[in-house]
Amino acid sequence: MARTLTSAVFAALLLLVPAPTSACSLVACLGQGIELQRDFAVLVEHEGKPLQGVSIRVTDNAATARFSGVTASNGKVRVAGLPPGDYWLSADLLGVNAAYHCFHVAERASRRAKRRMTYEWGDLAPAVSRIAGTLIDSQPGTGDTPLWNLVHRVNVPIREARLELQNPLTGAVFSTVSDQNGAFAVNGVPPATYVLHIEGGKSGRDYDGTDLLVNLSPKQLKTRLC
Repeated sequence: MARTLTSAVFAALLLLVPAPTSACSLVACLGQGIELQRDFAVLVEHEGKPLQGVSIRVTDNAATARFSGVTASNGKVRVAGLPPGDYWLSADLLGVNAAYHCFHVAERASRRAKRRMTYEWGDLAPAVSRIAGTLIDSQPGTGDTPLWNLVHRVNVPIREARLELQNPLTGAVFSTVSDQNGAFAVNGVPPATYVLHIEGGKSGRDYDGTDLLVNLSPKQLKTRLC
């Protein structure tokens, strides 16, 4: 079974950022969630600006798709004609969620039913001073009992992993590959919020690809990590 690169990547990025100031909470559905009108608009923004190309998907509790669309240049998409029922809404761009929550549509809409939902994409990106680090996989040791090997782990560099940094607003892409020691660096990148996509890599076992949100801000002093 392939292992995710997320833990290895965070280990690399954490070398470059201060300690987190708070923790992110898990998404959960309380009751039927918020109430929305049968017709409602979704607006997604990034740094106060409309964000184009965000995938909006509405599914019912049986995971059947009831709506799918993409935000336009004004950051909006309109969901129309949902019958009464319970639903889940997701908003996703480049593998990073802006929203994932439940909601319901009532037979007769109450005064609390919302006609518009606004989401911020990228507001929880950890701040990093530089896109650089080392990809390391902590693997069980070898040569003794399974328990001893599990306790006495060894750090193995992840080499030849492909890293791609993409700016969601401009579409600019920067890429590199980790070296034989697992080290990587992407230089000459302007400060902004990026999606860091990492896939491949060799260390004796396979890895699933992963997407991480990072805020390249050399002067940033505080950060928030999930």
